[in-house]
Amino acid sequence: MKISKALILVFCIFGLFWSCQRFEKGPQPITSHEIDAHIRFLSDDLCEGRAVGSRGLAIAALYQESFFRSIGLEPAFSQGFRQSFELKGSSPDRNASLEIFPDNMKIQYELYKDFVVTSHREDTPQGVEGELIYCGFLIQAPEREWDDIKDVDLKGKVLLVEVNEPGNYLGGIFEGEDMTYYGRWTYKFEKASELGATGILIIHNTKGAAYGWEVVQNSWAGESFFLPDKENNLFFQGWISGEAAEKALRDAGLDRKALALQAEKENFRPVPLGLNCRVRQKPIFRSVDTDNVAGVLRGTHRKHKDQYIIISAHYDHLGIDPNKQGDKIYNGAVDNCSASASLMALARYYAQIPKKLKVNLVFLAATAEEEGLLGSDYFARHLPFPESEVLANINLEMTNVWGETEDVFAIGAKHSDLDDICRQAAENLGLRYLPEKGGNLGFFFRSDQLSFAKAGIPAVWLHEGVTSKGRDKNFIAQKHEEYLKTKYHKVTDEIEEDWDLRGTVQITKWAQEIISILSEMKNLTKFKPSSSFQRKN
Repeated sequence: MKISKALILVFCIFGLFWSCQRFEKGPQPITSHEIDAHIRFLSDDLCEGRAVGSRGLAIAALYQESFFRSIGLEPAFSQGFRQSFELKGSSPDRNASLEIFPDNMKIQYELYKDFVVTSHREDTPQGVEGELIYCGFLIQAPEREWDDIKDVDLKGKVLLVEVNEPGNYLGGIFEGEDMTYYGRWTYKFEKASELGATGILIIHNTKGAAYGWEVVQNSWAGESFFLPDKENNLFFQGWISGEAAEKALRDAGLDRKALALQAEKENFRPVPLGLNCRVRQKPIFRSVDTDNVAGVLRGTHRKHKDQYIIISAHYDHLGIDPNKQGDKIYNGAVDNCSASASLMALARYYAQIPKKLKVNLVFLAATAEEEGLLGSDYFARHLPFPESEVLANINLEMTNVWGETEDVFAIGAKHSDLDDICRQAAENLGLRYLPEKGGNLGFFFRSDQLSFAKAGIPAVWLHEGVTSKGRDKNFIAQKHEEYLKTKYHKVTDEIEEDWDLRGTVQITKWAQEIISILSEMKNLTKFKPSSSFQRKN
């Protein structure tokens, strides 16, 4: 019955777009109705929460590919609309152990209470040991003249590292309270691997991480995924609680507070602790095949340039939890069906007007975002066209479903020329352009735009503002906060009949205005000199 219902919905949706193009004159604008239809299909129980490797994700991929075909997009890849690749899943050992010890003593820690650990190397030995080195924040930022390593050879060592970055307070160095990529745990794992370390443990603190230890426990208790085509020298990576780290250092006669204070200074150097670290684990690995789905609309305007703008939204979510009572499906209607629907609506709109396009548009439905931005990472490292021809990435994530705002802000725009472009586009629509909100939470580093920035492509996440249109100016900000508290990454993230999708349409109009401005640019967009990201060419 569910399959029949879903098929009827598919026919209705595609029938709507075919009829629009066949019987109406001129480009048909994006409407709340078409966005609603896409959200309803992708968030339906039929799609089973769209977990990586699931039947439901395969259905969602087929839906988007079929839609791209129906509106006349070209396949983005030589093999078609799908960019197929392999992921590896690593299920952590629930009997893993951690020991930190000098020659004359041994301290054993309790899994989940004191530490979490996993491995993304199938060849990892069951037991790994190395000298423990305190590396401060493990940051090398040449554009800020900051280097925590100072040419110290860390090959084969186990690194004990602070979360976040120095001066993470109002008026502090780097960007004050706002986190840069150097503060993210993903950067620290990447840097440790680059330096040839055997393993890394990040010391948790709630302010620096922006979440409590229980979030670490829950996130690291299940399977994690990684891309096997990326080099990784680490045999293990994980976190250690602040209390456990203090105990290890104190028992070795070391002052945790003094080490942390030293890490805040430019002259910091890695500190050998006179301790060894041993991790025993036997994770279970499996292979999963998955797909990015992407189509290209080539501009045919007489002043057409062979350049590209990538519009992206991830279509995966968290799947089904068989251990839950009652509703077990994480439908992810806002995260990220609202954005996927916006992506498809934009593709349909531009497919009507290729003769007005001066650049090429790429519409990317990225997979495995929830597993660490893996689909966009793979796409950005295996572009079907030169990186030097890409103007920008416009990423859509958890798009506003509660009505129109009087203002907007662009997450990550401050890294590049996109800041002025997004501002101009907003003002052209009569919207106030606000400074980025939530920078202390590092949102730019938690969705697919990061993959493009790391590949040297200026990128941005378009976000609604904080002031609602209408009498209740705080309505949408309150709804957004309520969503984050009660529905984000929960089974309650489902479509609601009282949504006002004019807010979603508003974001697509902003995206259209940004695309128009980018299309007129004579040169590539650039990162600002202070940014941790730079173009590769």
